[in-house]
Amino acid sequence: MFRQKTITVETDRDSVCAGDDMTRHNKFLDIPENYSVKKLVKTLSKHYPIASNWAIWAGSYENHKCIRDRYGNWLIDEKTSIKTFFQDIETFVFFDKESFGTKCTKEIASS
Repeated sequence: MFRQKTITVETDRDSVCAGDDMTRHNKFLDIPENYSVKKLVKTLSKHYPIASNWAIWAGSYENHKCIRDRYGNWLIDEKTSIKTFFQDIETFVFFDKESFGTKCTKEIASS
């Protein structure tokens, strides 16, 4: 029988207050490798509704790719498959309200 290949993605989010760190927020999900990054973000967002207006990045602090800025602007091609997207970075996605909020921004061309 045909079994769809999946990629295990770890996801996490920033804390919202000091007591919020009493337990970890991370989750591990098996995601079909043919999912687009847009579908991945939609799936992961269901687990972190509080983070809807936070920056989203993937990989590690040293080797990362910004996905969306805190205003909802896509910073990559949202149709990219996650198999392709995660080829050269860790399979970790983070919803970030602070540190990457300023690093992951859409460049606006000046006229």
